[in-house]
Amino acid sequence: MELNSKNIKKILILVFFSAIIVCGVFNMSSVFGFVSKLYSFISPIIAAFCIAFVFNVLLNALENKVFFFMDKAKRKFVQKMKRPVCLILTYVLAFGLISLLVLVIIPDIIDTVFYLVKNLPAFLESAREWLVDFAARFNIPESKVPTINLDFAALTGALQEIFSAYSNNIVDGAIDITSSVVGGVYDTLFSIIISIYILAQKERIGGFVKSVINSFLPNKTANGIYHLASHASNSFSRFIGGQLTEAVILGVLCYIGMLIFRFPNAPIISVLIAVTSLVPVVGAFTGVAIGFLLILITNPIKALFFIVFILVLQQIEGNLIYPRVVGKAVGLPAVIVISAVLVGGNVGGILGALIGVPVSALLYTLLKEAIQNRKSKTIKAE
Repeated sequence: MELNSKNIKKILILVFFSAIIVCGVFNMSSVFGFVSKLYSFISPIIAAFCIAFVFNVLLNALENKVFFFMDKAKRKFVQKMKRPVCLILTYVLAFGLISLLVLVIIPDIIDTVFYLVKNLPAFLESAREWLVDFAARFNIPESKVPTINLDFAALTGALQEIFSAYSNNIVDGAIDITSSVVGGVYDTLFSIIISIYILAQKERIGGFVKSVINSFLPNKTANGIYHLASHASNSFSRFIGGQLTEAVILGVLCYIGMLIFRFPNAPIISVLIAVTSLVPVVGAFTGVAIGFLLILITNPIKALFFIVFILVLQQIEGNLIYPRVVGKAVGLPAVIVISAVLVGGNVGGILGALIGVPVSALLYTLLKEAIQNRKSKTIKAE
């Protein structure tokens, strides 16, 4: 190979990046520490882009399907007001729904906890009486049924001793927790404000990013990035829409089933099940646990039947509804959707289960394109 200035430049760049990689391999702890510190600084900005991406689905729906007529208005002022109006409505609807759920569900949960604590001895006595009656059917003497006695005075005294012994640690821990909460609230508000600016000027930001890519990368590489980004955006946007649709279907089915079986608190529990189903793995258990407690205070037997009902409903939802609704939204066969959730959950936990489907949809689309291009080249060659 002839060593001209262009080849020498390529060699120097290759040597430079090779040296960086080698230094990084031999100093992994320092690299991870630097990455962790860098992430702590930019995490609010990353969160802002995530919020903007999710809210952009609702923003696009409002702009293209509800307020599309504003583009045809004769006054330019009306046309310019389309984005601010839709942006305000997006955040009002999103946070209004969240606030409504919090104001409706959390008070019931608090009342349930206080009610359970107050009536726990009566619950335990009723449970023992039921066990005695159940054991009598099998000729088991009452002495074999254990007696559960809770000495609340002793329990309170023990808690006071623990608090006195570890008061300094508890205070320090409370201060740390308070600082973390305040910092988290500050970062969240900061991320929300940034997301508003991102959505308000998303075309300008996109144009700037494109100009940077076009200026520093070859046309072929830039087109490849645009192509991949377009498919990724479509896959994740469709996944969010499918996830919301699936949550609504699950909530409606839960409400209908609870009305049929005459479970109490059907509206609140159905909404709770629908909302928590948006969070893979943990969300389902959280919704079921809270629903169980809300029913337990009125009818313990129905609370047990509620668990059975939800388990059956989740099997139907997980094996029939979710693969078809979300799979159709992202363009994946049902078997790939189920496999993506299982593999993603095993690899990355909750986050892996959440992004497993859209990532699989992206890879599936790119694979189909590669196969189609391969077939086209074969046909031309023949």
